[in-house]
Amino acid sequence: MADHSENSPTDHYKNAGVDTVAGDELVDWLQAKKSAFIHPKGFGRVADGIGGFAGLFSIDLARFKNPTLVASTDGVGTKLLLGLEHKMCGDLGQDLVAMCVNDLYTVGAVPLFFLDYYASGALNKDQFKEVLTSIQSSCKTCDMALLGGETAEMPGLYEKGHFDLAGFVVGAVDGNHRLGPHRVQVGDKLIAFEASGFHSNGYSLVRKWMAKKPRPELTKLLMQPTKLYSTVPDLFAKYPDAFHSLANITGGGISGNLPRVLAAGQSAEIKFAQLPTPPWMTEFIASNGVTSRAVEEVFNLGTGMIAAVDRASYLPFVEDAKLLGLAPHLVGEVRACSGPAVVTYI
Repeated sequence: MADHSENSPTDHYKNAGVDTVAGDELVDWLQAKKSAFIHPKGFGRVADGIGGFAGLFSIDLARFKNPTLVASTDGVGTKLLLGLEHKMCGDLGQDLVAMCVNDLYTVGAVPLFFLDYYASGALNKDQFKEVLTSIQSSCKTCDMALLGGETAEMPGLYEKGHFDLAGFVVGAVDGNHRLGPHRVQVGDKLIAFEASGFHSNGYSLVRKWMAKKPRPELTKLLMQPTKLYSTVPDLFAKYPDAFHSLANITGGGISGNLPRVLAAGQSAEIKFAQLPTPPWMTEFIASNGVTSRAVEEVFNLGTGMIAAVDRASYLPFVEDAKLLGLAPHLVGEVRACSGPAVVTYI
């Protein structure tokens, strides 16, 4: 017979700061919201997802001549702290999904499924539901399944009320049509797709500036969620030969990321004045005593992605990108140079 003279193991754990009952209730909430996922373009379906120890996704390999799996992982960084400070955490789930899936798009891949990791000092049900609802909505926008995840409660490692996020995405690409440096040619046009703000990079500097010189009127702009470039796969399909490479402009800015999708001996010649930097971003940077050029290795300066496109096709490419809501801007051209790939501003 069990000895009930002391608290149950669950009570002991709760006294240590971990509420397993609350955690189970949130898992039940997630399971109640899940639905059967079949990829809208026929790339596969969820065989078994949220609730088990692992998720299963059945992929239709017949859709690819040379099937290649693609994976990416990322987090939200210190933008999360700004969200906590201003009680604006509702869109952080989109930041998480976007920071992962936008990397996947750079090789021409189609996302299939996503997993999240949510860790906190003490589970806050409303906060959790707000973030996970944003993750679910963003996955739907990107035509991929939320296959599963992990919710961890770790008092002592995280302060009460604080949490952290990590995400993991898996997709597929036909290896015969993979984007990358091997396809880029001298003369390619460089097309920038507008960002929704700073996305989720450079926020350690943003928070330092905001602490030194508060700008509450900019908080909404600073917390704009990272744009989901979910329509980019339509351009992959329409321009399988002319679409050569794609850079996600994250930490490191344009000069730190664009060379990653160029070949040695190629220079991205960028007209700095043509970058789609919004006026509020320029003013915010200038108000802190620096120029945009001085921090271009920190911020995206309004550019979320840059595509290298065959010069013979770039005009219709730009028109189609406009129709897909990508807000394209011709910002430069690929030139020949000696040595490793580099960005040159003119």
